[in-house]
Amino acid sequence: MNAPNPFGWFKKNIPILAQFLDDQLKSPDVKELVILGDLFDTWIIPTTYLPIKSFDRIIANKENKPVIDKLIALAASKDIKLAYVPGNHDMSMSAGDIPGTKNFLETNFPGIRFFCNNDVPLGSFKVGTLVAEHGNRYCLFNGPDLWTNSNSFLPLGYFISRIVSYKVLKTGLEQDPREIFFKFLREFMTKPDFIGNMLNAIASDAGLNPKSKIKLGVPGYPDALSVEEIGNKYKDLCLNWEKSPGNINVPTAIFSDLGNLSFAASLAYFMQIGSKIDIVIFGHTHIPAMNNPAKNTPTSGGDISIPGEIPSGYIYANSGTWVDKSQYGCTFVETEEVPNERRHYVRIKGYPGNNVVNGYEGFVEV
Repeated sequence: MNAPNPFGWFKKNIPILAQFLDDQLKSPDVKELVILGDLFDTWIIPTTYLPIKSFDRIIANKENKPVIDKLIALAASKDIKLAYVPGNHDMSMSAGDIPGTKNFLETNFPGIRFFCNNDVPLGSFKVGTLVAEHGNRYCLFNGPDLWTNSNSFLPLGYFISRIVSYKVLKTGLEQDPREIFFKFLREFMTKPDFIGNMLNAIASDAGLNPKSKIKLGVPGYPDALSVEEIGNKYKDLCLNWEKSPGNINVPTAIFSDLGNLSFAASLAYFMQIGSKIDIVIFGHTHIPAMNNPAKNTPTSGGDISIPGEIPSGYIYANSGTWVDKSQYGCTFVETEEVPNERRHYVRIKGYPGNNVVNGYEGFVEV
């Protein structure tokens, strides 16, 4: 396809991202650029289309060339390091795909560093006391599913994205799949069979029914499955999640799916005994946010604005998103370590303009 998909999330912001990448390439102050996933989207595909199984079609689309060219230049730069951490929209579908994804990125963007586990499509970028990852691993519907199909990682969120993409294709009306998902999740999450009921409601909203088929042919799945069959496959999602290792329970995982990952960041990093991490950066939620309580001040996890001269005990920052429909515009997280001040600054900024968003800035002592 030689034009942006009508159901895609990222069209008008392509030149804006290309200009942002060019700015970083030319900046004498930027030493490292870390992309926290979802740049190569294989999820936003209508149910009647064959799914995308690799990034080749994305990189070959001439509409994406401005961004691809700048990424190639950044990867080759001697002055800036480029890192990539996968998100849910570009995570591998099976363990066998992970080496292929790594090879694809390193071949097409020589010099890029791909941070991903060998057996599960999760990765994190760590330097000093800072960690950055996509954040989907803490979300019930978007974390890699390790139980439903032994040959696949696809979570239920993948199928929800494809159903909503079908709705956009058929109606011609732009939709925010996250708003649709939030609406039905809130409606059904307290009901005993909420997985199947919610999926059927989302399908009905898109003009589909329980017998409607979704084209697949991906690892662990036949060539097609009905909405009803998919709901049955994932009916034990909550039970399976509770049995899995980790300290993120189902309520927290649902809360994370609703758009707030700050509590998950605390459980995963800040509250861990012996943890030396004091800065956590996630993406995924599409909502720029910061939680940075003053040092030695108890907090329940809510956002606290810290005056410029008061250090934070820790900082959670969410980078937001660059999708066209974002109500917050294009946002990113900037970090700056100033050794002579013994401070590590974190700021959420908007682009164009590079202005701090909503006063989201703070620092930890180093």
